[in-house]
Amino acid sequence: MKKSGFIFFSLSATIFFFFSCTKIHNIEINDIGTYPPALIEPLPLKVGVYYGNDFGTFETTQKVEVAEAGFTFIHNIKMGKANVALFNYILSAVFEKVTPVQHLSDGSGHNQGIDLVIEPTVHSYTYPNPTADGVYIHIIYAINFYLPEGEQISSWRIKGSGHAPLKVEFKTETSQVVELTQIAMRDVTAKFITDFCNQADIKKLFYSQCNQ
Repeated sequence: MKKSGFIFFSLSATIFFFFSCTKIHNIEINDIGTYPPALIEPLPLKVGVYYGNDFGTFETTQKVEVAEAGFTFIHNIKMGKANVALFNYILSAVFEKVTPVQHLSDGSGHNQGIDLVIEPTVHSYTYPNPTADGVYIHIIYAINFYLPEGEQISSWRIKGSGHAPLKVEFKTETSQVVELTQIAMRDVTAKFITDFCNQADIKKLFYSQCNQ
């Protein structure tokens, strides 16, 4: 009985220690925050956008250790709605007309009247441990471009980063995750708007539209 009691006590102490030092947050990001209007003229292109199920329901778990405080944060992050909101904003700002498509073309003519089909995907989402330089969140989107008939012409990876110095205080750990994710999304927005026409295959196919 003494041995059993010791094992039970040790197990209980271990569980208590784990949960006292580990904070679990379930975070859902549904929007992209407040974005100013994009001060650009839309390109005279009609694009279709395809959002795969993984993109619209994207989830990730990030383990972040804060050594100085002796805490480990487990962030269960859902951001599928924010992904869709982000690219709805970007594409409507960059292109004259944007049409949702239900599936990538199989050559059957479903995408007639469209110049280009765009499929954004999440390549990676990372929240590394804080450093002396501050707290970072990085998102990489892999954006696939297809001809209306279904042939893929290129893929473009855009990395966005959200950063805050350690001296910046957030209301909660959850608000920090949300705000830094939205900053990373703004970074992606700026890079897409600035560099879309600089992609080699895009520039070749849509030279006249990009130079109007």
